[in-house]
Amino acid sequence: MRFIGAQQVFDGEDFLPNNSVLVLDKENILKEIIRKDEIAEGKIEFLDGIVSPGFVNAHCHLELSHLKNKIPQRTGLPNFARHVITQRNNFKQEEIFDAAKIADADMWSSGIVAVGDISNSNTSFKIKSESAIHYHTFVELVGFNPVQAETTLNTGYTLLEELKTLKLTGSLAPHAPYSASTELIKRISTFNYRANLPFSIHNQESEDETLFFHAEENGFYNLYRFLNLDISWFKAPKVSSLKNYAKFLNTNPSILVHNTYTELEDVKFVRGKNIYWCFCPGANLYIEGRLPNYTLFENIKKNHCIGTDSLASNTQLNLIDELNIILKNSRTFSLSELLRAITYNGSKALNLDHNYGKLIVGKNVGLNQIKNHTTHLEFIKKIA
Repeated sequence: MRFIGAQQVFDGEDFLPNNSVLVLDKENILKEIIRKDEIAEGKIEFLDGIVSPGFVNAHCHLELSHLKNKIPQRTGLPNFARHVITQRNNFKQEEIFDAAKIADADMWSSGIVAVGDISNSNTSFKIKSESAIHYHTFVELVGFNPVQAETTLNTGYTLLEELKTLKLTGSLAPHAPYSASTELIKRISTFNYRANLPFSIHNQESEDETLFFHAEENGFYNLYRFLNLDISWFKAPKVSSLKNYAKFLNTNPSILVHNTYTELEDVKFVRGKNIYWCFCPGANLYIEGRLPNYTLFENIKKNHCIGTDSLASNTQLNLIDELNIILKNSRTFSLSELLRAITYNGSKALNLDHNYGKLIVGKNVGLNQIKNHTTHLEFIKKIA
């Protein structure tokens, strides 16, 4: 048995009493949590700093790892999308696979035990099936014209079946409000709800998205022209993109990713729905050079989670680095709220809280050692 104590033990939701000791068996399964005075002090493996459950990365794109340092920064979302579209397939399959394999290993070594990962294809499926990390794959669908909904969904169903054969879990996910019709969003949301699966969508990531839905000049018009897509049929609803699709969200967890241009009216509009606000600060700075207004979300702190996004839009896939960006730019969240965002909240958003994100007797949820330097956090090592 291992007996692990620390200056602070975070259980995924809050800090435990200071005399708490974790009892692990040889397979790192948590057997019980005891008081320090219940065991001889010489048997306790006492660690400096904070011990926490393994981290949960609520939003990633493993299959884009080969685009690290290939996309220019701060171009704005429409230009970023154009770079990804034109460059993502200009690589050998071996290069794409190797980059994703390295990214997977890096996430594991940085304390990540579970990931909500976006896939447009089966490129990364083999890596996920062999990984120490638990992946929940969101099969991402793109189809802005509602007449394409059925064909697009059939593509998604095929990829979900492939995930099942590899014993991987997965959901369908519309890419974003500007690239998925409300018909497609509605049908995906209904499918996930009936199967009790989490839902995910890129939400209000750029000002161009807001302008697009208000029929004002924006960068997406140029993107669609570049792609030779006719959107003359589209009539802008003149409400925010979130308000335009929110009615289709069901009671299963809905992960709204980025929220860089979300406003207070949007937050109020979806109050009462089972929404998890997923922040990807590194990617927000990389693409738009702007962060969300975190103060808008301070009254719903149990519904925050953190993602790294992809190496096409970030320099690393490290959740402690993501928290440090928030700490540097906002005082909205306490230490326990930030740690909860990369543990329990992420696991709940992905429907994985029965196995990950908090200390669970009878489970190996991973354990990490962190140091709090007041102005920033430091990841020390994986303990289990």
